[in-house]
Amino acid sequence: MSANRDPSLFLIFGHRGSPKRYPENTLASFEEALRVGADGFETDLRLLADQTAVLFHDDEFQDAEIESLTLAQCTERGATVERLRNLERFAGRARMILEVKRSNWSERLVEHIATWPGVIVTSFDHDFINELHRRSVAFDLGITYYGRIIDAAAYAEKCGATWCFPSQSAVDRTLVSSLHERNIRVVPWTANRADQWARLRADGCDGVITDLPGEAVAWRDEGRDEGRRQKAEGRS
Repeated sequence: MSANRDPSLFLIFGHRGSPKRYPENTLASFEEALRVGADGFETDLRLLADQTAVLFHDDEFQDAEIESLTLAQCTERGATVERLRNLERFAGRARMILEVKRSNWSERLVEHIATWPGVIVTSFDHDFINELHRRSVAFDLGITYYGRIIDAAAYAEKCGATWCFPSQSAVDRTLVSSLHERNIRVVPWTANRADQWARLRADGCDGVITDLPGEAVAWRDEGRDEGRRQKAEGRS
């Protein structure tokens, strides 16, 4: 499968949007990633103490566990916290990678996103992904992980994942090929240099998550233009 991939289809996802230009995990950051041509974005999901689903990466804010706070308390402490429900405006416009940071709220999550197109739910908590798989949810599932997993392709398939988000340093052609054999797409995180993007594309990856979506899109499109020129020269 990977041998027949079209490298021009290499997907660019903004890591928490476009965090070098706007605050991460905000609507402005996501809009910027799409404005510069990214195919979508990755963001982080948590459930607050008042059952409000929000986009927030860190475990704590001002020495308190973020899940122990209400939305009002987050606002009072000066946190920039976006509600999950506000992502609905991107449904159908972009592919959204939603990384759930903590488990035990699958029903609440499904209530929000069940009908949104282009959603991939992933997590470092693979039990949570297994739970969603057992529920036969309509949206795509993925697994996110550091380092390496023994027989990652079989493991991901067992979890019900059709996407795999490994740390970029652990990716090689063997891993990508084994995942593609099971129709599992591979999008590593977080690669921020052209040499890393080139290596991952050469290894057959389906895309990349990056802090620099604009630069990555420009790099990819330059490669597309070069490919078109080569084809045109071959036909002349």
